[in-house]
Amino acid sequence: MEEYICSNLSRLINACGLISDIVGVLLLWKFGLPESISRQGHQYLICEQTDETEIIKAKKYDKYAKAALLFIIIGFALQIISDFI
Repeated sequence: MEEYICSNLSRLINACGLISDIVGVLLLWKFGLPESISRQGHQYLICEQTDETEIIKAKKYDKYAKAALLFIIIGFALQIISDFI
């Protein structure tokens, strides 16, 4: 097993990078845009009140969008590193 890992280290690092990129893109696809976007162009009336659930949801989306970008950056870095090993 150790011999296999040593002889294929570049491929394994590249595969980890690709998997990280895929996870990042899927997270970005799900959490990159706000959920409540009107595709028909409707406007909503704001009545001077705050909705705590919307604030929590926005924080969740921001957190996952940042994690997605981190996954993508790590994935590309691993792919670059695999070229030099």
